[in-house]
Amino acid sequence: MALNLEAALVGVVVRVHDDGSKDGMHDLDLVRDGRIFGCCEVTSAADEATIEFWNVANGGRQGRWTEPDLVGGWSIAARPTARVNKLRTALPEILRDMERNGVCEVDEWGREAHASRLRSLGVVEAHQGPTTFPGSIYLTVDLPSERLGGAVPDSGNDLASWVGEWLALPEQRHNLDKLRRADRDEQHMAILFPGFTTAPFVATDVLMRPNGPLPSITPELPPGINHLWLMSTWSTGDVFHWTGTDWVRHPKVAPADSP
Repeated sequence: MALNLEAALVGVVVRVHDDGSKDGMHDLDLVRDGRIFGCCEVTSAADEATIEFWNVANGGRQGRWTEPDLVGGWSIAARPTARVNKLRTALPEILRDMERNGVCEVDEWGREAHASRLRSLGVVEAHQGPTTFPGSIYLTVDLPSERLGGAVPDSGNDLASWVGEWLALPEQRHNLDKLRRADRDEQHMAILFPGFTTAPFVATDVLMRPNGPLPSITPELPPGINHLWLMSTWSTGDVFHWTGTDWVRHPKVAPADSP
């Protein structure tokens, strides 16, 4: 994020402030003409439970694993609260039994024994399809429908509204406190939106697509913030910057693009 701030703020040097020497330090200092005039805290609107589940479930497995004596081609959608180790232990035998009985699809609303057993593991849906990888099981995360898609927004106003609500949550108080404690003219909050985010599609879409429309409304920011930076971790899209008076778009800067 520091590279993007420097690219957007002409004549400003961005320095790391939080060196770990004490608790509650903000992340970055903004320096112009040798004077520190601003502070910045970088945070993420990440769905931590889903990210942890995905990393444990698919780490080093190319999104699948295989089991002997299983035909495979199983797509399994599980809640992020499901225990991956328990799934890996109990799921293959359930799927083998489903294959023996010709059952190719089960969802969490089913009344059959297979549905009950899968439900106890946190599985929302199991579906078998054609595969070129015998014995394969693909484990995915069940996400709320509003995060997966919807009508493509024609403005960034949903993003601005959602961010205001998100910053008002008690969980964000520690980030705000860091900025409030800093004796700086400007307080900047930078929020990253990863692939697994708590934000809905109508908010994140404008950050992911090329030339996504900027918001046209003033964000409701809590005291202690007068600048806001929003950026997805996708390679596409732009950085959105609320300057305190209006919204400005900046192109993303990757490390390879920096001098």
